[in-house]
Amino acid sequence: MLRFAANPAQIFGRIPRRAWRWTFRVTIIALLVPVLLQWLLAYVVGSDARILPPQLLAAKSLLIVTAHPDDECLFFSPSILGVLDRNKEITGALLVMSTGNNYGLGDRRTQELQESCNALGIHPKRCIALNHPELQDNPDIWWNTDLIETIVREHVSKWKVDAIVTFDEGGVSGHLNHKAVSAAVSHYAAANPEAPVAFTLTTTSLLRKYTLLGDLPLTALPFLWRIVSALSYPATTADSRDSGLALVANTWGRYLKTRHAFAQHPSQYTWDRHLYMVLSRYVWFNDLRRVERLAQSSIPQAQAAQQ
Repeated sequence: MLRFAANPAQIFGRIPRRAWRWTFRVTIIALLVPVLLQWLLAYVVGSDARILPPQLLAAKSLLIVTAHPDDECLFFSPSILGVLDRNKEITGALLVMSTGNNYGLGDRRTQELQESCNALGIHPKRCIALNHPELQDNPDIWWNTDLIETIVREHVSKWKVDAIVTFDEGGVSGHLNHKAVSAAVSHYAAANPEAPVAFTLTTTSLLRKYTLLGDLPLTALPFLWRIVSALSYPATTADSRDSGLALVANTWGRYLKTRHAFAQHPSQYTWDRHLYMVLSRYVWFNDLRRVERLAQSSIPQAQAAQQ
């Protein structure tokens, strides 16, 4: 006689209640830990010097360098708002290397950028999208890094910048324009003693990128003792060894500001971007790494490698 497979209710009914209880507890912990970490970083310990280094929090002029209009919302808003909202004496600036004219929307996107900067608390006069013939939006073209470095140097001098935030070598999304910006800014910050301190935004795998807060416990591991220390005894200064990393989390209010800023880019607000603004870790928190200065003896080699 044929035996029919047990239905799901029968299968699950055979699982011991004790196993169900443990599964339930583990699930609750897995859901609560990221939320608790976000709350701690956003509301309680986020200003501690061991978590948000003084080079950023005490800067007078913070420059964000990106490739396209809307990058400031999609990737950098926790850093922008986390620094500017905590210190009202800091003046923000945004330097965008192109108008994002890949689909012929450059003029419109430039205007949208101005509205986005206004929503993020950056003055329109310090919010610029360039339209250089060698720096046109194209995911298949590696931009001229020497040109980018020259432009960044000019604006650092013009705006008296003392801290920079930009992409890391992965460019967050892997876009070649993003990577070129990273290469240029990182070389400028590493090879020039007079350059301001620069931090780069960490690129993660695609899976980690779209886990909402799920990636925060893994990201926060290098900061674990710092978070515990900040809860025990807050600090306004940090050892140089502790100032090479930064972790900045959005409060609920800053997250809503991020959404409002991106809403100023209606030409880019497609259906998938609605999902992105909820699921992407980059609208909830940023982890940054400082660009280390090169030894003087290494600078000629680095310059030759870039060329």
